[in-house]
Amino acid sequence: MSILQLKYFKALAERGHLTKTADDLKIAAPSLSASIARLEAEIGCKLFDREGRNIQLNKSGEIYLKYVTNVLQQLEDARKEVHEIAHERNTSLSIAISSPVVWLDALRYFISEYPDIKISHTLLKYDQLKNFSYCSAFDFLITAVSDLPDAHSRWEHDCLLTDDKPVIAVYFSHPFVERKGLRLYETKDEKYIAVSRGFSMRKFFEDSCAMSGFTPKIVLECDYMLRSSMFTAKHGIIFTTESGARANLLKDATYIPVIDPPIRRMQAIFYKKSSYLSQAAVLFRDFMIAYYKRFSHPPQEH
Repeated sequence: MSILQLKYFKALAERGHLTKTADDLKIAAPSLSASIARLEAEIGCKLFDREGRNIQLNKSGEIYLKYVTNVLQQLEDARKEVHEIAHERNTSLSIAISSPVVWLDALRYFISEYPDIKISHTLLKYDQLKNFSYCSAFDFLITAVSDLPDAHSRWEHDCLLTDDKPVIAVYFSHPFVERKGLRLYETKDEKYIAVSRGFSMRKFFEDSCAMSGFTPKIVLECDYMLRSSMFTAKHGIIFTTESGARANLLKDATYIPVIDPPIRRMQAIFYKKSSYLSQAAVLFRDFMIAYYKRFSHPPQEH
């Protein structure tokens, strides 16, 4: 058997669908099927129960996956450690985040302090966070703990923001501007500007409104940059969090705390369990933890 066969097996086991896994791997579905069949023939037993294109691990497959995952992780850790020794240190990091706003300042300061470390940055949508095979290719994920339902079984994590409270951003002439707190339900008739569907923050917004018993009136859904411009033009209000407010991308905004429902977001930095962390990775993790320890108070209104 080859390492490539093991990688194919692991990807199929985690995706559970032949065609979609083949698309992820950028190979033809018949080629993937043939590779798995050869692996099963070599092992001497079936690893999957098949129903059309849907495939589920059987008991033998579950046992085999546990060992394959460990083997592939050890090989990857060995590659990183040997590479770091050979090149004195690994100066590259791959980071995936679910919000382009919250972590801007920290990334900017890290790059200023460690200019020799190369950062590869990827913005992930919510559905991508569920694909462990895809996400595990990154050194770090930075997102809300609730975005990774299997966080404790597959990921190590350190909390960066333990109590990221929601706030409503309003412009200076809005009727809510003097309020010191809002029940989210009070905004049910307001026009909202929201980030596009598929992002973690959009899900948090819609889930929070559903918890309050209403569907928000979204007049515009767009990317973060256009959202800022449309807010400045007073096309609507914005649901965000204290950490998003600190990014200060909404000109002349006043941020009003949401006092009901009592919802919170815990934001964390994730890395694969038992994975090898290079010197650059350790520097980055420790920097992020230290950086966000400073924020224990809500954003100031202005």
